[in-house]
Amino acid sequence: MLATHRLNIEIFKLQDCPDIYPCITLSLTRFMSWEPAKSFAEFESIGRSWIHAQTQGTNQHFVLRDKSSQKFIGLIGIHRIHTQMPEFGLWIREDEHAKGYAKEALKSIYDWAVLNCEADYFVYPVAEQNFASRKLAEGLGGSISHVKQQLKYIQITYHIPAHTDDLN
Repeated sequence: MLATHRLNIEIFKLQDCPDIYPCITLSLTRFMSWEPAKSFAEFESIGRSWIHAQTQGTNQHFVLRDKSSQKFIGLIGIHRIHTQMPEFGLWIREDEHAKGYAKEALKSIYDWAVLNCEADYFVYPVAEQNFASRKLAEGLGGSISHVKQQLKYIQITYHIPAHTDDLN
């Protein structure tokens, strides 16, 4: 388990699904490449695929919980861990937006990934209109690699340096 001053960051378990599923709304996913699961059973199936990817060493999903209350705050994932360009993905439940949790979590996972991944750089795709996520990538030294039209939005892909000494 990882921790920040406000968050416990734990590896995703299937037992987390009941806390996560109600927080995945259409308004939350407007800046995501995916849509909410149509049922809890479908979400559990997605959760099983995450666990399988974790056991294969390709992806890692972390659950963010408030340290004092254990309230579910959000999810952060690292995809394609075994490559030279792992990809970050992050979301925070809507009623906890604008409280600094995303910045806190991403910095902690970034620090973990620098130590645990053989990355040349990290990829962080965001919707062009998602200014909060763009600020997160730029705060870690991310620069725009490319821009691409996706089904729901224009996606900006950032490359984030893989070594903290690259940030100086």
